[in-house]
Amino acid sequence: MNIYFWGLLISIAVYLLVGNYAGRRVQGIEDYYVAGRNAPTLLIVGTLVASFLSTTAFLGETGFAYDGYAFLMLALTAINTSGYVLGALFFGRFIRRSKSLTVPEFFAKRFDSRAIQVLAGYTTAIGLTAYLLAVTQGASILIADVVGIPYGAALLMVWVGYMGFTLYSGSSGVVLTDTIMFLLFTAVTVIALPYILVEGGGWHASLNALATYEAKPGIIAWHGLTGENAIWSSGGEYSTFDG
Repeated sequence: MNIYFWGLLISIAVYLLVGNYAGRRVQGIEDYYVAGRNAPTLLIVGTLVASFLSTTAFLGETGFAYDGYAFLMLALTAINTSGYVLGALFFGRFIRRSKSLTVPEFFAKRFDSRAIQVLAGYTTAIGLTAYLLAVTQGASILIADVVGIPYGAALLMVWVGYMGFTLYSGSSGVVLTDTIMFLLFTAVTVIALPYILVEGGGWHASLNALATYEAKPGIIAWHGLTGENAIWSSGGEYSTFDG
């Protein structure tokens, strides 16, 4: 067993302990679903960032950038993150005022319709299922590769880990564990970035190396990788997402 395996076990144990701590403090349905409606800004920011920077970002979007579409990835990321701000300003406040515990409950109150509530419930369940399938598979692939355990074992470990503290502690446990992940991501980035830049010769040398990277010409150009083997054959198709 290598150091990565023990690091994985320790991290899962920490999340389960935090989830257990949060679960023991749940006193009612509002604590379970909306963290008592008094979560501080740090926890809200932490859970949003950690949810956004999941394996879809660390594996999927990073791989998409390495495939030759770094500029498009950054543009799409900017569009995605703006949704958090716009949602909070123009939508979130109405949910808070309604005192609803879930988004489907809000729509039921807003439109006074049971059918709308059911539809919102289905769309929420489908969306969350797709998201969880992606992040669970991504985390399992990453853990299996780094730690050196079978994919099935990693999949079971990931699923049992997050389902355990999520079902027991509800939103209180989720915002706490997500914030721990957010702080960990931030700390690792701040610490690792200078070493990566030094290894690459600095900002200028790193960008120059990417700009002249023969294996993927145009990897940091606005149009990304184009040509016969690319997703888009020209910058015009790239700019209009016409594949």
